[in-house]
Amino acid sequence: MKLTGIFPSLKTEKVQVKKPEGSVVSATDKTALPTDRVVLSSGSLEVQKVRDILAQTPEVRADRVKALKEEIARGEYKIDPARLADKMMVDLLSETLA
Repeated sequence: MKLTGIFPSLKTEKVQVKKPEGSVVSATDKTALPTDRVVLSSGSLEVQKVRDILAQTPEVRADRVKALKEEIARGEYKIDPARLADKMMVDLLSETLA
C-alpha cells in the first residue's frame, strides 16, 4: 500500500547562520570563540516530528496479521468483491491524478 498525498506539502525556509560581528580571537584565548546558532522554521520542525512518528510506526501490524490468519484458518474470512473493486479503483484513480 502506498501512502502518498496524506501529508500536506510543507514549505521549508533557508536557514542562515549568523556569527557575532567584531569577534576577533587571539590564538591563546580559546574561551572567546563565538558560537554558531541554527534556527529551524516551524515547517522543518513539523517534518522532523512526522519523521519521528513514522520511524516509531511498525511497517507490519502483527496483531492485525495474526487476527486475519486466525479468521482464514477458521474459514470465517469473507471477501466482499464489490468493496475490493471499489478500493482498487480509488487507489488507481488517486495515483493517476497525483
